[in-house]
Amino acid sequence: MSASLPAGLGVAAGAFASTNLDNAVVTVAMVASAPPDRARRIAAGQLIGFVALVLGAIGMALLLFEISTRVVGLLGLVPLTLGLRGLIGLRHTESRARLSRRAFGNGFFAASLVTIGAGGDNLAVYIPLFRVARVRGSLASLLIFAVGETLLTLFIVRAGGHPRVRGAISSIGVVTTPVLYCAIGVLVLIEAGTLSALW
Repeated sequence: MSASLPAGLGVAAGAFASTNLDNAVVTVAMVASAPPDRARRIAAGQLIGFVALVLGAIGMALLLFEISTRVVGLLGLVPLTLGLRGLIGLRHTESRARLSRRAFGNGFFAASLVTIGAGGDNLAVYIPLFRVARVRGSLASLLIFAVGETLLTLFIVRAGGHPRVRGAISSIGVVTTPVLYCAIGVLVLIEAGTLSALW
């Protein structure tokens, strides 16, 4: 049992890293394009979204709930819808900044929704991880997730607030975040096989 614990920690670390890179990029862009006073709200929203995904995965694992990856992929419709709504709002050039913030959001709830919506791969990986792990292994995985999410949240706030990052996002324009939302949504739908099933 003790010999398998380091391997379990490695698996948990790999699972966390492989399923949170895409959302980290989007959240950094959200922080960089938002007013500085919203950075912590966005980071908190991302944190709450991740906690919701982990709790959902644990619940499904405990209930031995089988869920198709194609069904999980439907979560990709959340960021895709937010992104399309943002792009539609940007058509009104007389109030692009105001409409873009209202359309796709740069705050707590938007970050939570996008994190959950982009979490199809998280659920697909975390459910079997918790299902096969015993109590000790599950607690170890949760510890790794807690440390990883703490470091990720700190990185998001620092990276998103860096002058160069904010300058780059500003030079690209307000279209950056909704385009990233759309890209994440489509990617989730494709990787889960949901898009091919719908067609």
